[in-house]
Amino acid sequence: MKQEVLRYENIYCSEGNQTLLKGLCLRAFQGQICFAIIPNLIEKQNFLSLLEGTLKPDSGWIYWNGNKLNSRRSQDQIRKQTSFIGRNRGVFSQLSVGENIFVANSRVLWWNRASLLCRKAPDLLTELKLTLPMSAKAHTLDFGRQKQIELLRAYVSGRKLAVITDLEMFLSEEEMKDFFDLTVKLKMKGMTFLYVSGSDTDLWNLADEVTIIKKGRSISRIIPSHDISSLNQPITSAGFAAKKQPSSPYVSLDQYIKGGELVNILDTNSAECSHAISILENCRFLTSKAIISYQYKTCFRSILNEIVFIEARSLNEMVFTDMTIMDNLIFMLMQKNSGISFKKSYRKLVQNMTQGIFTEKELLLRADKASDECKLKLIYYRWIFLRPKVMVCIKPFSSMDYQLRSLTISLLNEALKTGIAVILITNHITEAYTMKGKHLTVENGCLLKD
Repeated sequence: MKQEVLRYENIYCSEGNQTLLKGLCLRAFQGQICFAIIPNLIEKQNFLSLLEGTLKPDSGWIYWNGNKLNSRRSQDQIRKQTSFIGRNRGVFSQLSVGENIFVANSRVLWWNRASLLCRKAPDLLTELKLTLPMSAKAHTLDFGRQKQIELLRAYVSGRKLAVITDLEMFLSEEEMKDFFDLTVKLKMKGMTFLYVSGSDTDLWNLADEVTIIKKGRSISRIIPSHDISSLNQPITSAGFAAKKQPSSPYVSLDQYIKGGELVNILDTNSAECSHAISILENCRFLTSKAIISYQYKTCFRSILNEIVFIEARSLNEMVFTDMTIMDNLIFMLMQKNSGISFKKSYRKLVQNMTQGIFTEKELLLRADKASDECKLKLIYYRWIFLRPKVMVCIKPFSSMDYQLRSLTISLLNEALKTGIAVILITNHITEAYTMKGKHLTVENGCLLKD
């Protein structure tokens, strides 16, 4: 049985009249790489302050090495046995690489032991299959290798836990790969890691557990695993993952699609979410012709089958740029009602339908001259006006700034209010939990319930 290193259970913290953490649950076992994804920058800093011991919990339980910490002061035990590796410089510039690893830690009492300690360097490098110039000054190395030095120092000094933050902001992809290759090696030696990130990262598949924290509480725990029966276990208020029933983990999409409800599908294996889209073909609620139409990028015709798609790069790929906003809307209405061919009738209809949504000036703009906000409203409202049964949105929040993200959420809520069933498909964990709804996961081509 694995030794539990750290567990936060139902933690509440406040400052003045403001509640900072409200029901946070997180755990890490010896020899694990855990990820905490916290999209909000302030909430992420509050969580780091809790780890550092500067933010004291008002209620809840903290366990360290399997033992419950009963006093507020005892939280210092965590800080003393934890190494924090982030954007701040963590090496002593004028010391050599070897001295940074073997000497510059709290367990070394006298500097005159430096040469004796550094003799262990070749054995350590051989054991970990690393190449580092031990005699070189630390400041002469690139930032990626300096972070490796910090990691090695934490291991040599016997730190139980290494908390890693923000490396993706200043390390290259190659440096990140080298750094996490080292974490995997040290993980095999029993070291525990907690990577705290403000966004999704391609590295999350290295994790033994991923905890998503939003609005001060843990909203989900995901366990990447080759054993699909252990995937996506929902988190409980006690901080433990609810155990799945021994029955088959596979589910059918049909039972989750209802008018006016949202289904979030996380596709963990495909950058373009092709596995999740393929699963739609087996859904009896949907028309397979529409899915095939989407695969051939002719999804404008799928409205005839009462299922519509909004693509991942919708601002670039789903607007007829040589038409006005008005003509874009008229074109889609004419596709739905091909028996009516009077454009003037549609123009009057669009003007009535878009009151309070588009200004008269916006309707007359060519789409390539319109703002992104205007084009986004066009993309969603032309479907909302047509009242399909299902709207499938592929990665709707990818590469969007905060303003467009908020507008997208409002537009999706508007679709739900009209009774349209919305399926949100993404390969990003945080996007899958942006909006409230039912949560499913596609793993290795199979659909699993959250």
